[in-house]
Amino acid sequence: MLLGASSDAVDSEAHLASAMDGSDAGVPYSAELTAFAEAVWRRDDSLPPARDALREVVGDAGLVEAAITAAVFRSLNIGADASGIPLDDEYASIAVGFVDELGLREFSTAANSPDLA
Repeated sequence: MLLGASSDAVDSEAHLASAMDGSDAGVPYSAELTAFAEAVWRRDDSLPPARDALREVVGDAGLVEAAITAAVFRSLNIGADASGIPLDDEYASIAVGFVDELGLREFSTAANSPDLA
């Protein structure tokens, strides 16, 4: 997973379960980043205050980086889904562990995801 590789590259440890349980992710400003990322996906009235809170702790340049990162991830998912890119076996074997560990099958959107039994 890229997050794991990114964490290794900066000699840091990210805690993926924090995405589900709200615990400390081991990432600076993780609460503000998480709130911003969730608001970006919801595209509702939670976005302006989340944007302001993130800007307060990371500044304008950090906010722009976070916004671009969220946009890239969103567009990669849309592009992959729209083109029908199949999930490769290597990734599937890695992903199943994350799916189970994080309880991702509980989300309604799991119905749109490949079965990683």
